[in-house]
Amino acid sequence: MNIIDTRASDFQIYSKESSIKNIPLYKFKTIEYKLLSEDYTDIVFQSIAAVKFFQHHHILNKNNIYSMGRATYQSLLEKGFESTNPEIPGSAGLIKVIENRIKSGKFLIVKGRDGLDEIFNYLKNKKVEADQVCCYKRIKFDNYDDLKEDYFLADAIIFPSTLAVKIFFKEIYLNETKAKFFGISNRIVASIKNLGFEGVLIDYFSNDIAKEIKNSI
Repeated sequence: MNIIDTRASDFQIYSKESSIKNIPLYKFKTIEYKLLSEDYTDIVFQSIAAVKFFQHHHILNKNNIYSMGRATYQSLLEKGFESTNPEIPGSAGLIKVIENRIKSGKFLIVKGRDGLDEIFNYLKNKKVEADQVCCYKRIKFDNYDDLKEDYFLADAIIFPSTLAVKIFFKEIYLNETKAKFFGISNRIVASIKNLGFEGVLIDYFSNDIAKEIKNSI
């Protein structure tokens, strides 16, 4: 079975299986940012890219650290930092985790440009002191012609972001495409369905993601 993961090549987080090809649809680039303070009590990382491109890891030793999902949690752990990870990945799950901290905390949200604002907006609505920094951006490729044949031959395509969904259906999708589409979160699956296609939720951290995909086709 021909399975393609669209995640950027530097951020592939499952065990490397021969049956899964990593063919990215975009790349990451660091962007300069400036911290308004270094006395934050609580720091939220919204993605594994946020962990990679954040340049102020020295301030993490004295903070409560939160990760948006399991991939972000693992990325922080590899750098030596424990974090609190919600049982249900995503903004809503993390908001439930930080609710009991908002009375006394000073928060920093670390994210990418055009990333989700739900947590930051929640904190602001609660009158909580909070800042956010964008330390990276996603960049589309100039041309996708070289990728079309691989995607056309795919039996299954994994989408780790809504941006990957948008790029694929705008730049690559053909009516003859036979692949089944998988999203790693409910939000991504919803974005596939909003375009009129069937999307299936997949556990990106399954011990055998290829087997799980094969069983669903």
